[in-house]
Amino acid sequence: MNKLISFFMTNIIWKIIALILAVILWIIAVNIEDPIETRQFLSVRVGFENMDILNRLGLVLLNQEDIERNLVTVRLQANRRLLTQIDSADLTAYVDLSSTIFVYADLVGERISAPMNLKLPDLAAAGVINHNIVPANLTLLLDRVDTREFPVSVVKTGELTAGYISMTPIAEPHIVNITGPRTVLDSIMNVRANIDLTDADSDYYANVALTVFNENNIDITYRFSVEPAEALIFVPVNRHAQVPVIRPVLTGTLPSGHVITNISIEPEYIDIVGRREDIAGFGGIYLDPIDISGMTATTVVQQDVRDSLRATPLSVQNSRPHEVDITITIEREEVLEIAVPAQNVEIIGELALGLAIEFPDSLILRVVGVRRLIDGLDADLIRASVNITDLEIGVNNLPVNIVLPGGIRRADAEVYLAVTVYAYGEAEGQDDTETTGDSIVSPPPPFISP
Repeated sequence: MNKLISFFMTNIIWKIIALILAVILWIIAVNIEDPIETRQFLSVRVGFENMDILNRLGLVLLNQEDIERNLVTVRLQANRRLLTQIDSADLTAYVDLSSTIFVYADLVGERISAPMNLKLPDLAAAGVINHNIVPANLTLLLDRVDTREFPVSVVKTGELTAGYISMTPIAEPHIVNITGPRTVLDSIMNVRANIDLTDADSDYYANVALTVFNENNIDITYRFSVEPAEALIFVPVNRHAQVPVIRPVLTGTLPSGHVITNISIEPEYIDIVGRREDIAGFGGIYLDPIDISGMTATTVVQQDVRDSLRATPLSVQNSRPHEVDITITIEREEVLEIAVPAQNVEIIGELALGLAIEFPDSLILRVVGVRRLIDGLDADLIRASVNITDLEIGVNNLPVNIVLPGGIRRADAEVYLAVTVYAYGEAEGQDDTETTGDSIVSPPPPFISP
């Protein structure tokens, strides 16, 4: 023991000096082999700690996604050997949200500058002499969290199978709750359920994810919590068909001297939709009866064809006209007296042997029709005929068969022509070709039997 004490106490000053020199030489040696350097690490990710404090305060970080998307630069000072063992992926710059700066409500909507900290790997934390982050602070934007109700809009795309049509969609639920930043909630335009009906020929029934769009038609669903996130969408898919409109029954009578000259319906066909089996047994649109009593001029009556479909499961096709116009054309009739030339009267049949006939120069005929038809009526357009078979000598009132142009009729129920029959040669002062007064004496053939 005495020798040991003597060893340490002898020349103690020189020994202390030797120790100091040894340490200095060791430091010099270390720095020569493993010197202290500053190295820059690019593309270091940014994170947050104690995010739950924002939830407790009913706050949300508006620019969190932007911050996490933008990387920062970190400079580390440490021994070369240590720095070579560190990569950018080992480093994390972060903002600690537990700072009391975030508890003040008046900071909502303000731009808050928050310092960044650096998280190092455990093995490197003790060996790093110094560090700095560029930028050293981040700008945070805070907002209140709110929940609002929004209706679900169903957006249909695609062409259905020919002959089919999609009806009004039904969403269940039709109202959803959306939770998120208040300022971003203000920008919501609609909440959509997008469905594709390409080649559909039956009802659509499926759960569809909901998508939130802002006023610029940009998908911002990721900014919110949507409850529920899906809606059950039902879209009836029906057949459509074109069916005729049946002419309505007319009741009542027109005032004397007036007639209906035309009835037109516009449109003549209506597009309806419904189940295939319902359309198959549907014959057409039946309109309500129309009372024409007292009508003296052309009248347009409008009816809603949906009234005739109320008792059926069918309906008028969406966005198509559902009213029809029934135009009843009414005109006043007039009586016209017209002379039909004798040569226009056709002789039917033959006389007995030795007989001849004579008849007036013209047939006076009264006709009835609307002015536009009887004005300027040409007598040559009227066809008349009498039958002279088995006539006896004397004056015979023969019924005349009259054929008139369309829309014109006889004013008298029967029309007669006075035909005189005589024995050939008894007509005083007449020969085979002579005419007298207002009558015509027929030549021997064909009015005289040979």
